[in-house]
Amino acid sequence: MVQRISCPAGIVLLAGDLAAFILFTYYGKIAHGLPTHWAGILETMAPFLLGWISAGLLLQPYRRETLERAARQLGNVLVMWTLAAPIGILIRYLWQGQPPTWLFIAVAYFVMLAFLLAWRIPFAAAYAWRRRR
Repeated sequence: MVQRISCPAGIVLLAGDLAAFILFTYYGKIAHGLPTHWAGILETMAPFLLGWISAGLLLQPYRRETLERAARQLGNVLVMWTLAAPIGILIRYLWQGQPPTWLFIAVAYFVMLAFLLAWRIPFAAAYAWRRRR
C-alpha cells in the first residue's frame, strides 16, 4: 500500500488481509465452478483490492495507533470494508460492463467481511494479549 506501515504488526495485518482477499476469491471461483489459476484469481480480486486500497488510504489501517485496541481494529475493518466494497463493485461493473445483482452485492459484502473478521478477530485478541504482557 501507499500508506506508511508503522510497525511489524502492521505488516502481518496487511499480509493477512491480502490472504483473506485471495482466499475469498479462490472460494468464489470454486463455488461457481470456475478455473482457479492465478491470473483469473488476480483479475477477479483486483477491483475489490483496489477498493480496499482506496479505503485504506483514507483510514490508514496499518498504523500502530490503529492496532492499539482490539475494538478499534475491528471497527476499522468494518468501516473500511463498508467503504471498499461499493468501490470494488463499481470498479468491477466498469471493468466488465455488467451491472451486479443485489444478491451478488450482498454475498460479496458479507462473505468478504466474514473472511476478514475470521482472521482479524484472533489477530486483534492476540495483539491485545501480547501488549498486556
